[in-house]
Amino acid sequence: SSGINAEYGGNKSCAKVCAGTTGRNTTNWKDFSTDGVYTDVDISKCGFVKIPTITTALEGLNPGYHWRSTGPAAIYTATTHYFRIYIRNTYWNPQGGQAASTGWNVEWIAAGFTC
Repeated sequence: SSGINAEYGGNKSCAKVCAGTTGRNTTNWKDFSTDGVYTDVDISKCGFVKIPTITTALEGLNPGYHWRSTGPAAIYTATTHYFRIYIRNTYWNPQGGQAASTGWNVEWIAAGFTC
């Protein structure tokens, strides 16, 4: 056997799970549209050679109302080095630094191949 997993297209011995956070005080939120923000999440330290499967969660402090947000599980422009996540909240506008002031950050887990 060549060790190639036909379903996922990678060598099983090179499978890796990598996790991280953008950090409560270090997430670079940018305003988007009228009631949303986005951030790019760096996953380059993981060393993936193919785009991984990514799972995310939005974490923060009270009264951030992050539980009322939409978009935390929607991944955009994923590459082997980064992905983008857009968050919208029509109940509490996260723009103008509000997301950062309440510690909004992206917790993530990525599974993929390093060779």
